[in-house]
Amino acid sequence: MGHRASRERCLRQETRSAPETSARADAATEQSAAKAQLPFRCEDRSKIPDALVQGPFEDFSITEDVYATFYLLARNATPDMYSISPFKNPELRIAWLYLLFITGSQLFVIAAITILYPPTVQREVAWVDCSNATAVEALHAQGFFDAPAETACLAASAASLEADVRGVTVTLSNVERTVPFHAAVLVAGGPLVQGLRAVCCSWVFSQVYFRDFASVKALLGYHDFSRWFVPLKGQEVRNSWAVIIPFLQYSVVLIVATVSFLVICAFDEPFDIVMNSLAFTFIVEVGSFFNEPLVRRMAETNITGFTTDHGGSKYLYPEYRLSNAINEDGTYTDEGWYICDDEEKAGLLSDYKVRHNENAYPRPRQRTVRILEILIFLIPAMVVLCVAMRCGAFGEFLMMPHWEL
Repeated sequence: MGHRASRERCLRQETRSAPETSARADAATEQSAAKAQLPFRCEDRSKIPDALVQGPFEDFSITEDVYATFYLLARNATPDMYSISPFKNPELRIAWLYLLFITGSQLFVIAAITILYPPTVQREVAWVDCSNATAVEALHAQGFFDAPAETACLAASAASLEADVRGVTVTLSNVERTVPFHAAVLVAGGPLVQGLRAVCCSWVFSQVYFRDFASVKALLGYHDFSRWFVPLKGQEVRNSWAVIIPFLQYSVVLIVATVSFLVICAFDEPFDIVMNSLAFTFIVEVGSFFNEPLVRRMAETNITGFTTDHGGSKYLYPEYRLSNAINEDGTYTDEGWYICDDEEKAGLLSDYKVRHNENAYPRPRQRTVRILEILIFLIPAMVVLCVAMRCGAFGEFLMMPHWEL
């Protein structure tokens, strides 16, 4: 949400001589002709900082999701307009609710399937005589019991039956072993299954990198732009803490990507592999699904207690409109944040779309973006390899004799 500039105009009725009136008319004509030759609109050229008209210009947009919307609301909050605090400003409690719900639900789902209820990849059942120490020790080595003892075998038994073995009545206990996904990463599966895992991981990563990481990258770019643009409009840069929003989104995206790689690489049934990849793709997209009602609500809500000479102001202006930069009387808002589509000038086309010259201002977050980009490539793959080695997936390969020259 930008500032729609307001200017005070005084209409005076004065009696002028004919020569004076003619001179003023000629000056106004010359001024209008000069303005017509400029590649941008203005009422008073002196109110347009030179830094805003240094091209060449290009447009960039930020993704319309809950993270970006909350960032805009927090970044543009100023003491003279509104407070981002949910305790001071009830109108923004809905934005806080959306942010907490999206972030909390994404993390809760990941925690549920990794810590609380990890999916089972494999289930094995065996019948054993718990009094047979040799059999109990063998099953303990396979992970059926916590200890190679008869008491541990009986404790793990789900049912039992008596059988006649060579004329001797033996009590056989039914025990089972479940293998969680984090204990079976890349353990089973032939070449076709491994290829399917690679394809499904690439699906998830494409979604994560080209959409979600791109959203984080755009938000950090917008953050650099706003720190340069806001002071040029005579405003003080506030709420710099809002930069934690793209970092929060990045953390969620990185966690989802890493867990999805682990789960996909643990299952060996093709149907399970494909369905898991689709599920994780949906998890990272959920923030965009909930954004539309939030944006509509904020675009329809007037900021309570804040008015301009041309009426009230909304919390968000999500779409490009000529009225964002042009007053009702047809005059241009020189001090406004929004610009028209035909202008060669830095400014906002809407709250989600910016026109700028990336070489005209410092961009310290670009180094951070490069580091985050490297990490999102390395961390999921490295975690999969480390967990797979812990599961013994490369045991046979590591035990192979080294070739001697």
